[in-house]
Amino acid sequence: MSSPPKPFGTVVSNVGVNLRQYPSTDSSVVGNLSHGTEVGLHSKVHAQTIDGNSIWYLLRDEGVWVAARHVDNTGEVPLSKDVEPDAPQG
Repeated sequence: MSSPPKPFGTVVSNVGVNLRQYPSTDSSVVGNLSHGTEVGLHSKVHAQTIDGNSIWYLLRDEGVWVAARHVDNTGEVPLSKDVEPDAPQG
């Protein structure tokens, strides 16, 4: 199995990482990725700090967030300046 196109991330936490609706541990858990899983990364934001790391990644294909503390990235992940989690949908 080949790696996704860059930028992508590899889960480095031994217990995996939760997928969240928004970039915060207060947000709903919508899934989980296992250690070693590779996923495409769309963009990053500065949000809640986890173990000294305030970056969260938006996944390319799923529209959910992971804490960068638990994911090593490959390639340049663009900073998103206009993420508005409370914006009305539609």
